[in-house]
Amino acid sequence: MNSIVSEKKFIQEKLGIPYPNLSQSYLRAETPVSNLNTYSFFLQRGQVQTPIVTERLLNLNDQFVITHFFIGLKYVAADTDSAHLNSIVQTYASAGQGLATAAGVYNANLSFTIDRKQYLPEFPMRAFYRAPQTQEAAVANAVDGFENGLYGFYPSEPTLIDGRQTLDINVEMGSAESLVPETGTIYLVAEFRGYLVVNAKS
Repeated sequence: MNSIVSEKKFIQEKLGIPYPNLSQSYLRAETPVSNLNTYSFFLQRGQVQTPIVTERLLNLNDQFVITHFFIGLKYVAADTDSAHLNSIVQTYASAGQGLATAAGVYNANLSFTIDRKQYLPEFPMRAFYRAPQTQEAAVANAVDGFENGLYGFYPSEPTLIDGRQTLDINVEMGSAESLVPETGTIYLVAEFRGYLVVNAKS
């Protein structure tokens, strides 16, 4: 049986969501690094006045079932749509991509609270770290290698969230250290894979 079919059937049985209402999708939120102890992600559309072009946020009446999650790094030379669309989200602090100053995030931890209930109290950022065998800076005309479509993602028990809940998603550094590059901006990128629930609420 196709793994997507199995996953959707499991979600239908566990969460009571009709199979036809589950559509493969993703959410993505981004936050710039600076010199803070904590970096927060805002996953709901109502919390973000002007979303970055690469963000995919949860609308007020949406529901989403998380099956995999990931935190990565990206560098942009300028805060423009073009720069964001052409940036590569990395799984390590690639010096070739201007990310060397942000290496410390992989010693931090991720917390995720849903309506004041801890979903992830302290999850190691180290779980998202992947240094590919083929690296852009090491081989002429090469790009960083990615093994598969879930490269760097971590599996999650299917978890239902919606656009009306209180979602607190934070990377806790433990110390207010500067992660700022000499030029441009580094962003932490949170991506959640799973299923958008179609016609969740009217």
